[in-house]
Amino acid sequence: MTTRATSAVLTCTAVLLWGCAPVGTRYLVGDSQVGLPAVPFIGLRYGLAALCFAPLLVWGKVWRWPRADLALVSLCALVGVTGYNLPNAMGARTVSAGMVGLLNGVEPLLIALMMALRQRRIPGAGTWLAGLVGLAGIALLARGAGPAMGNARGIALILFGAFSWSLYCVIVPPLLYRRGAVLVSAVTMTLGSLPMLAAGAPGIPHLAAQMTALQWDIMLAMVLGTSVLAILCWNIGNAGLGAEQAGWFLYLLPVVSVAGGAIFLHESLTLVELSGGGFIMVSVFFSQRWRGKT
Repeated sequence: MTTRATSAVLTCTAVLLWGCAPVGTRYLVGDSQVGLPAVPFIGLRYGLAALCFAPLLVWGKVWRWPRADLALVSLCALVGVTGYNLPNAMGARTVSAGMVGLLNGVEPLLIALMMALRQRRIPGAGTWLAGLVGLAGIALLARGAGPAMGNARGIALILFGAFSWSLYCVIVPPLLYRRGAVLVSAVTMTLGSLPMLAAGAPGIPHLAAQMTALQWDIMLAMVLGTSVLAILCWNIGNAGLGAEQAGWFLYLLPVVSVAGGAIFLHESLTLVELSGGGFIMVSVFFSQRWRGKT
């Protein structure tokens, strides 16, 4: 049985890896960086991730699942994998890595709100306080010139992806308990990758031919780290903590993305942004200290 501490460590690991994803994506597809085409890029990335997970589908005999589970896992794949990653890749062309992480910082509050609606309850004082502290951190980050870069279309795409991921976190737990985090990760990643692979297929051969060795290294690191290992860590952690408690760790996304953008992409990092990162980490502490007091 996975302990709460282990679940927290795995969840944190997933978020730290995902915090790096906007940096790699922005570098590869950003209009001021390498500028690879976004749809073939995301199709190739998740097509490779699906290959990593595909053998588990045979091992788990997924075709024998009841229709209700197959329908739910298909919805989870469409919402959590396709619905999150495709808009993010398209938005990253015009939105800086720091801003992507900042916008994804709304996910914990979206998850808390969706869970409250699902359970027909009002979030408690601890949840509200942790959320307000986290929002204060995001507001401080938003004042920085570097992360606050992006046009309206790109920002809307990133926010749509954040909503999709939040919905995934709320609807996937029953599957995790019945089928196990590893197998659910394999099925959702494989099924969710198919629409992106189909959309990007016409441009993938040209993309693969034009990529340099460094770009391939970054791509493969993202496939294995942010697309394979991270989803496994997240789903195992989600099963142990629950959607709402795991969701609070997503407040760390802006911290990692802003720092990564500053270090690797030379996006500006100021004292105000560092203060915002501190507020966000405090909000995660509060949310875990007062778990269950909702």
